[in-house]
Amino acid sequence: MTKAINPSRMTFRIAFGHDADTGEINPNTGTPIQQFSADFSCWAGQWSLNVQQQLTIAGAGITNAVVFFIRHNPAVNEALQVQRGSDLYKIDSIAADDGLQNEGFDLITCHLVVTKHG
Repeated sequence: MTKAINPSRMTFRIAFGHDADTGEINPNTGTPIQQFSADFSCWAGQWSLNVQQQLTIAGAGITNAVVFFIRHNPAVNEALQVQRGSDLYKIDSIAADDGLQNEGFDLITCHLVVTKHG
């Protein structure tokens, strides 16, 4: 699936991380305020989905989907979040390349995290 990836399309960096306490307390609820904390980053590119893949994702109830590709990294897992610029994404699935792992690529399907206030 990822055999045709051109590494020169990896034009931006994405950060992988998790939510961590900021040390501040929400005065309304008394709970700690959480914010994204980056663990590591890597070069990435954006993968275009064909129509069948778009329909499959829509059928799974995933909206605001985006697919990034990166060099294979065993540290990337579905418990992490992805940040690109100011946008934060939750990982839905990771498709690893079936070739040599040190030369392979991973496709990371994510959806945009929308914070609702109110």
